Amino acid sequence: MSRDLAARGAAIALVAAVVGFLLGLISDGPGWREVAVFLLTAAAGGAVGYVAFWRPSRAVRTVVEAAERIAEGELAQRVPDEPGPAGDLTRAFNVMAGRVATLFESVAFEHARLEAVFDASSDPMAALSADTTVRFLNPAAAQLFGTSMADAIGRRLIEVARDYELEALVERAAAEGRGQTAITRFGPRRVPLRAAALPIREGGDWAVLLILTDLTEVQRLDQVRRDFVSNVSHELRTPLASIRALVETLADGVEPGEAPEFYGRILRQVDRLTTLVNELLDLSRIESGAMPLKPEPVSVGEVLAEAASLLQTRAEAGDVTIIVEGTDLEVEADRAALLRVATNLLDNAVKWSPPGGRVWAQAADEGELVAISVKDEGPGIPEQDLPRVFERFFKSDASRANAGVGLGLAIVKHLVRAHGGTATVESTPGHGALFTVRLPKRFIGRRRDVPG
Repeated sequence: MSRDLAARGAAIALVAAVVGFLLGLISDGPGWREVAVFLLTAAAGGAVGYVAFWRPSRAVRTVVEAAERIAEGELAQRVPDEPGPAGDLTRAFNVMAGRVATLFESVAFEHARLEAVFDASSDPMAALSADTTVRFLNPAAAQLFGTSMADAIGRRLIEVARDYELEALVERAAAEGRGQTAITRFGPRRVPLRAAALPIREGGDWAVLLILTDLTEVQRLDQVRRDFVSNVSHELRTPLASIRALVETLADGVEPGEAPEFYGRILRQVDRLTTLVNELLDLSRIESGAMPLKPEPVSVGEVLAEAASLLQTRAEAGDVTIIVEGTDLEVEADRAALLRVATNLLDNAVKWSPPGGRVWAQAADEGELVAISVKDEGPGIPEQDLPRVFERFFKSDASRANAGVGLGLAIVKHLVRAHGGTATVESTPGHGALFTVRLPKRFIGRRRDVPG
């Protein structure tokens, strides 16, 4: 009986030894290290007790050697079964070894999965000790801090990020044991960041997960929203004010012969409002993909000729000549959408051309692409305005209040991108502007590499 108890005591001690070692191996926390030390001490005591009771046997030596190999990472290590009381020791060891292997594999899988999530995140993330020592960085954080994970591990956050606000945020989270957030600007470029420091209990201490979110795009979109509301309000206010003034004049009484002129001016302002609303709705449908496209073989020359015909009256009124060249190319596209692109480009060119000016519309073969360009002899576009030409409501010359609502070129850009193409502009002040759209000869659908 006493021999059986001794053998089982030794088995329990060895189980404790291996579990303790593995816990110390897979965890950095001081709490787990203390547990590992305790279990290893218990293992030593059990072994001494067994040896004191019975002389060392082959089974014990085999188990000890197997335990050492498992501790070195050979988790598949097992020992042969032994007859008699020693069998309790070997069987208990093998059961323990199997469970430890399963536990270790589970922990390794969870660790790999968590690391994969961190690595795939576009948000910078860092795991830190309570004293802000870096224990892990994902690639986004390493890029933001201008370092590598290998160089950052074991160093204080202030040394890696060189930002006192982030250091203080992590320290507060660890000291108070609750999450901390702040909006800050990081680095020489003053990148706007939302910083969240989340404390995680680790033994008797706290570790901290730091998550950083780049707010640049959020702030840009917020500015776009504010600009949109401001521009729509302005575009609506102007015709509405004109209509109100005209109606008030009619209400006060006018000569019978003057009334038709007032009615005509009111109708023109109503048409302007209708155009604005329709273009806003169309732009929204194009951006969201709600406007279906029906690609078919389209003659680029026919489309350019039709667009020029639609604008002929306006061009003649402004003493502008439209010249169409290179009309023998074909492209797979939605014909109505392509006609609208050509019409908007020609309308913009005619609008900005001086009396006696000329506008050229032509198409060119560029291998797998067809390039459609429209050139005018207008005043040109200042260099600083070129990046914004295709923005909705943007007008390069604010003094041209009646030059349109500023949505035509934005519609061009989004229709072209819906076909998988690009829209560009070149201009030198005083020498007109050249607008070019490039479309794949075969329809490929919306471009995804450029934000809308």
